[in-house]
Amino acid sequence: MSTFEEERTRDFAAYEQLKAELTEKYQGLYVAIADGRLINVAPTFDEAAEAARQYRHHLVFQAGSEPLKDPVYIR
Repeated sequence: MSTFEEERTRDFAAYEQLKAELTEKYQGLYVAIADGRLINVAPTFDEAAEAARQYRHHLVFQAGSEPLKDPVYIR
């Protein structure tokens, strides 16, 4: 089983490989990357995130922008 850090590294590597394609094909839509691959494209953040809930690590962001590299803490 992969560690969280290995999954994080794999997801950001997938993002770097897909970056140009995401911007070209999905500009303005929300994308989810998990398990080292693109798993969903949707018109809203919530819809894209729903497909990623089952993964321990995932990235959900608007195509054409950079995913956050640091955790976001909500109080």
